[in-house]
Amino acid sequence: MSDGVFSFAFITDPQIGMDSASGLHEPGSDKKRLDRAIACVNESGVDFAVFGGDQIENPGDEHTDPQLDALQESLSALTVPYYGVVGNHEQGDPLQSWKYIERGLPVRFSLSHRNAFLVGVNAWWLRGDFGDEYLQKELDYLGTQLSQVPPGCRHRFVVMHWPLFNYHPQEEDTYWNMSNRCDLVDLFRSYEVSCVLTGHWHQDIDARWHGISLITSVGTSGPLQYPEELSFKIITVFEDGWSVRRVAVGSS
Repeated sequence: MSDGVFSFAFITDPQIGMDSASGLHEPGSDKKRLDRAIACVNESGVDFAVFGGDQIENPGDEHTDPQLDALQESLSALTVPYYGVVGNHEQGDPLQSWKYIERGLPVRFSLSHRNAFLVGVNAWWLRGDFGDEYLQKELDYLGTQLSQVPPGCRHRFVVMHWPLFNYHPQEEDTYWNMSNRCDLVDLFRSYEVSCVLTGHWHQDIDARWHGISLITSVGTSGPLQYPEELSFKIITVFEDGWSVRRVAVGSS
């Protein structure tokens, strides 16, 4: 790839344990689809991978450890660095402990790479579901990271589990969207965010709002809204923009 042009993978909602009726390691399981995605990533020449949350299905019961074991086995096969954010299936009340977090798996991140800057946040805190204290913590983290974007990073990506909206900005507030989306898009605009990458909805969305691209991926575990090809995304970043390519991983 020419100087200044690079690609990264965006994999969301592997949700190991969601759609694995025959077992976590059997053909047709969530893990096997994630393994196919990782094999494609390793062969594709991307510089790194980013995970969009809901890496497992059960945050705190007898299924959690086997799901985390399977996830970490899959992640160990990656030959490129990976980063990620937490979703709603790895955690809950921040006053409790969660095995996903205890294992040191990714919750949030920030990095600059060539002409791009990426920051990943905990969208459940950012929704305000756990009160103003945790909302403010995540807003502070996001603002701090975006205020420190190095010179030369023309493209600014935010990665979070929840999409701002599913159909249009004036839709009803639900479990599936961000009720504070108007405040967030104003914040993103103030820091010249280029694109927001999300999951959670288990459906592809390609929207543009206030000049910001909003890209949501169906993920690799299973469609929830209507039948759709399971996949992940490869984003290629170049001087004046980026392209997004869907890579299929098989049906559920």
